[in-house]
Amino acid sequence: MTIEEILAGESKNVEFKENLSEKSIKYMKSVVAFANGTGGKIIFGIADKTREV
Repeated sequence: MTIEEILAGESKNVEFKENLSEKSIKYMKSVVAFANGTGGKIIFGIADKTREV
């Protein structure tokens, strides 16, 4: 993923997750949504609102 893609932010095919939580339900909803749709990327280690890596 390039810096330009990160700066563009989330979209219907890109989801940022700041960290991997112990309860996987938080990101599994995104996985299921992507699997039922056209696919996508979940990027761990990037804050949703600030896009800080």
